[in-house]
Amino acid sequence: NAALYLTNLQQNTNISGCFDYYCDANSVCNVPCPEIDVMEANRLAWHSTLHTLDDRFGKGGGYGGGGPEWSGPRDWNSAQYGPNGTCVDTNAPFQVAAAFPVDQDGILSAMTITLSQAGRPCNLSLNLRGYDGNTSKWKTGSGHGMPELTEAL
Repeated sequence: NAALYLTNLQQNTNISGCFDYYCDANSVCNVPCPEIDVMEANRLAWHSTLHTLDDRFGKGGGYGGGGPEWSGPRDWNSAQYGPNGTCVDTNAPFQVAAAFPVDQDGILSAMTITLSQAGRPCNLSLNLRGYDGNTSKWKTGSGHGMPELTEAL
């Protein structure tokens, strides 16, 4: 498994349960903070996710994962991403591009992820936008999540 994620450790002034200033959306060291998961992946699955401080599930996309109570995202399929995949063959190196466009006010409007591989006929893309944050706290359509991520990062 491999992961690349962004958190702003500078925003945390509390020593965590790990005896440092680490924080993330899942409170691994007992201190929550906003988090952008550019990639959480292996040969069979890929996830990219936006998380506000109080939304450990976030808004994500990609392919694979899951279990008895949860099915992972299905933006692609195993024929496209995985060993011998038509777009991304995970038996070989591939490229990842992450973009973070902002609106006219400088507020994050999306996270766009593109996976590409030389010699393959297609790219795989995600465009995570319109994130509301914790929908038990904010109304669907509020867009509250994007300003919070902008402020944190």
